[in-house]
Amino acid sequence: MGGILVVPPGAGEQHWQPQPANGWIEVLSAPRLPGAPPGFSAGLQELPPLGKIREHAHPAQTEIFWIIAGECLARLDGTVRRIRAGTFMVAPPHARHGFINDGGAPFRMLWMLVPAGLEEFFVAIGRPKQAGAPDPTPYPRPSETGAIELATVFETLDPPPEPPWDTAPITDPAVLEPMRRIAV
Repeated sequence: MGGILVVPPGAGEQHWQPQPANGWIEVLSAPRLPGAPPGFSAGLQELPPLGKIREHAHPAQTEIFWIIAGECLARLDGTVRRIRAGTFMVAPPHARHGFINDGGAPFRMLWMLVPAGLEEFFVAIGRPKQAGAPDPTPYPRPSETGAIELATVFETLDPPPEPPWDTAPITDPAVLEPMRRIAV
């Protein structure tokens, strides 16, 4: 008989994330974790100001989001939207999505992936986050990130994401002004 998985605040598996995201993730549920149910994964992700999740899609996974704190620009299947805390979203397989924290405060969201796999990507490219240790961000994406993406839950996008939705870090907030003007 199965039990109920309970993860107290901050007790999940935490990893710092490289550029362009920076910030951190916390894996809350994954099939490989003791007591976790099979079939899906869930976690928190926090992006600092100018951190971003490049535009991407998943070949066979549905990703579910609930925005917990902050706001950002999101590109959702080609449409730029303003996303704020309290927003709920569902991205089915092949739906392109990306996020840029264009605000002055951290942007935090809960993500769930069905079937699981996103957590393995975050762990593979991240650095373990330990209490009291300094924040190592920003640090560059590992050179093998593309191979890790394809080995986990990402598909190759055609056409590839264009700036600012690509993997390049954002160093000048002014590049986001055109996106802010068209956001719905």
